[in-house]
Amino acid sequence: MYVPARNTIGTVLYPVAVSLIGLLAAGHLLGAPAGAETIPIDRIAHIHGVAVDPAQPSRLYLATHSGLFRGAPDGRATRIGSSTDDLMSFAVDPTDFDMLYASGHPEEGGNLGVLASRDRGATWERVAAGVGGPVDFHAMAVSGAEPSVIYGMFNGLQMSRDAGRTWLKAGPLPERTFALAASARDVATVYAAAMGGLFVSRDEGRSWDPAFMQPRPATLVEVTAEGRIYAFIYGVGLVVGDEPGTGWDVRSTDFGDRYPLKLAIDPGDPERIHVVADTGAILTSKDGGRSWGSYLGHDRETPELVAAARKTYEEYCQACHGEKGVGERPKDMHAQDQYGFVAPPLDNSSHGWHHDDGNLAHTILNGSPRNPRMMPFKDIMPEEDAKNTVAYIKTLWNFRSLACQGTRHMRCMH
Repeated sequence: MYVPARNTIGTVLYPVAVSLIGLLAAGHLLGAPAGAETIPIDRIAHIHGVAVDPAQPSRLYLATHSGLFRGAPDGRATRIGSSTDDLMSFAVDPTDFDMLYASGHPEEGGNLGVLASRDRGATWERVAAGVGGPVDFHAMAVSGAEPSVIYGMFNGLQMSRDAGRTWLKAGPLPERTFALAASARDVATVYAAAMGGLFVSRDEGRSWDPAFMQPRPATLVEVTAEGRIYAFIYGVGLVVGDEPGTGWDVRSTDFGDRYPLKLAIDPGDPERIHVVADTGAILTSKDGGRSWGSYLGHDRETPELVAAARKTYEEYCQACHGEKGVGERPKDMHAQDQYGFVAPPLDNSSHGWHHDDGNLAHTILNGSPRNPRMMPFKDIMPEEDAKNTVAYIKTLWNFRSLACQGTRHMRCMH
């Protein structure tokens, strides 16, 4: 975007249970249903559960510190129902998408017990207190083999055989378990992602064995309706296997010091996967977890759009910012000339990802006060082309940069 100058040719895993920051003040945006509370997704820091809305696959259920929301790729999240309870766990019946389960804390304090919704979260009822309850399940899993069987994590593993109405103590859990997933094929099989690794129990939680041989922290585990297992192993990456889990494929490794905590798979398109990173950002993969992009705007980022945006970048931006965004002087990204800072890198190596999409598009359209060589392009390209150029630039970023974009970058400066 700069006008060329004349002389120019590892980390310790933080406990997953630690909170990030509270839900910030909510706003009301145009386009929401009358009376519905709508806030920017970026304002939601605590996402405790995520699932694809089968009725609208581009939208996500987001179980948060302040109730259940439906997130959209346009960056907005609209509250479902009126509850503002802290939903610490959340699960969807894999055979009846109207049926949701949750647990956590009410606004006034204490524990919620086991909640059920038969209308996709519009209303909730407490169906049980749980063993030693009211419980505060921090993880739940509905069996794909028999959906009346539900597992929950509270002082060990609890189990219900009647869709959550009664519960029994199933057994212990691996130390510092973060997530549970129930088998799609065997009602007695359940998986646990824990600080000591990925584990499996084939006897309803009475005993546990390693499911992945490397004893590294596992931050999530999920099983699809077809019996495919997804897990994130810190220091290894996203691994995928088929039940009973005897072999694993490492799908992606380029996570840096970040890690996903929650995962949702589109039931209509198993290659489309969404994760919530430890920073609170939502990322999307369209190829089964091999590569990642932002959830925001992913529905319109087609190969054709990205290819056209790349041509726009090459025509207007590449002369200064370099091929694939390496910057004007890749070996000295802080260099200055008589006008100020030279054109910075736009890939992972500099601070382009410190800015959100809107700020990046604004700079393209209106120029930069830091260097007059960064001219405004608002009379040269329409706003939509500027937004598409930002979409192309973000394809140059890795998982870490995407997870740390915008205001979240301060959490990554360590």
